Amino acid sequence: MYVTPTDRALAILAVGFDDARPCSPGGLERALPESSSVTAVGSIAAALERDLDALDCVVAAFRLPDGTAADLQRRLSELEAPPPVVLVVDASGGSVPAAAVSTPFDEVVAAGCDDRDEPLPARVATAIATVVPDDEGPTVADGCPRDRRSLDAWKSTLFDRLLTDIPMHAFVKDRDARHVMVSEAAVDERIDRLGGDFLGRRDIDGLLPEAEARKSYEDDRRVIETGEAIVDKEEYYSSADRWFRTSKVPWTDGDGEVAGLIGVAQEITARKDRERQLEITHHVVRHTLRNKLNVIIGRCDRIRQGGRVAGNLERIADAARSLTDTVDNQQTILEMMLGEPEQAPTNLTDLVRHRIEAAEARRPDAAIDAVLENDVVGLATDSAGRAVDQLLRNALEHADGTPRLTVTLERADDEVRLCVRDGPPGIPPFEVEVLTGRRSIDHLNHTTGLGLWIVQWAMKHAGGEVSFDRTDDGGNAVTLRFPRPDEEVDLDQVADPAERDDVRGPADS
Repeated sequence: MYVTPTDRALAILAVGFDDARPCSPGGLERALPESSSVTAVGSIAAALERDLDALDCVVAAFRLPDGTAADLQRRLSELEAPPPVVLVVDASGGSVPAAAVSTPFDEVVAAGCDDRDEPLPARVATAIATVVPDDEGPTVADGCPRDRRSLDAWKSTLFDRLLTDIPMHAFVKDRDARHVMVSEAAVDERIDRLGGDFLGRRDIDGLLPEAEARKSYEDDRRVIETGEAIVDKEEYYSSADRWFRTSKVPWTDGDGEVAGLIGVAQEITARKDRERQLEITHHVVRHTLRNKLNVIIGRCDRIRQGGRVAGNLERIADAARSLTDTVDNQQTILEMMLGEPEQAPTNLTDLVRHRIEAAEARRPDAAIDAVLENDVVGLATDSAGRAVDQLLRNALEHADGTPRLTVTLERADDEVRLCVRDGPPGIPPFEVEVLTGRRSIDHLNHTTGLGLWIVQWAMKHAGGEVSFDRTDDGGNAVTLRFPRPDEEVDLDQVADPAERDDVRGPADS
């Protein structure tokens, strides 16, 4: 069961009370939450001998045998983590000692005033509830520490574990926006930096490209200077093509002054990618459906008006096949969006060879010149086959005349490069800009289909990259880049690409 300080059992020390007083220890205990305990002592000296770290609150009468409650308050304030003090002072004569007002007690309850409306023990219990940490304090479970010093140490330990063990990018910055603490757990959610690289530096001190660093630093200054939090701000870092959701809250010292900020950044690139995929799929599918359905409706009207049946039926069949391809491509995209890609060593030579053989079977008239290095292994996911298949399909379907393709696969330093070159026509420049995110997609700017989007997203799922270039003769050179494993891989341990579902395209089954 989880409880907060106001409804859990409390440990109270009553100083200067006995059962003959209006606020007796027994009466106060009955007014507190169930299982609370009230321990009574008669003097300041006796109070200071108690285990004060185990207390939730001290309740004191003003006049004590060895001083006053003001003296007790001063002695307690010398402790590192003093418990809160509630003063119960006799005001039945219409006045109270000056020290009862001038001493900074956490709460003061006047006895002899308004006791008829509410019993004194109940009013003292209410005062205790206002000074013991409530909604603003932590919610803790039974068995966790409750005294202030132990609870502070416990919270410090929890914070250390969050920074060292939880795989997230958390950070603490000082008033100058310099990193003073950064999470140490292994995490891929930083932008090309290890945790130690941040310490002692501001974002504008070379941690990020200038434009991106400036925005982040300005947010830091705003939080520190205004004391206002920034919560769930979505930020795009174009240098790394990654999205983050960042929260920053003021970090205050013991006097309530802003000493810096505490923040956490969570990568949301996958979610933003899915949102973009849905947006693009919506635009392209809507555009294709409208156009092809208009063709079908128009050709049906011509047949009804006595037009040639054979020619119109052929156009209707072409439009229907195009719609079927669009639906298949949409399903492929949804499968990638819903999947959980895992990189693994992949024999890309075999994968590409299988895809070329399937393409040649679909288009026997095509001339495909393949130059593939043997046993090339790259890190990829099951989506890699989709990327290669769609790239070949796109080149074959959009060629002027007989398709002529050149496919090369080679190792290059820390990556593997697969390049498919074809002849005219070239991919329109605006379409490349939409594909690469340099231009937004809308009813004026959209691609002619989903094929190249499948290439783009499949490569992202595969952990690789794709680039688009124009050849000297006006054709295309599309390059897929896969990372290479850090260590040599035994080819016998690499799965046969021909056994993967994604390698058998829909036209091959």
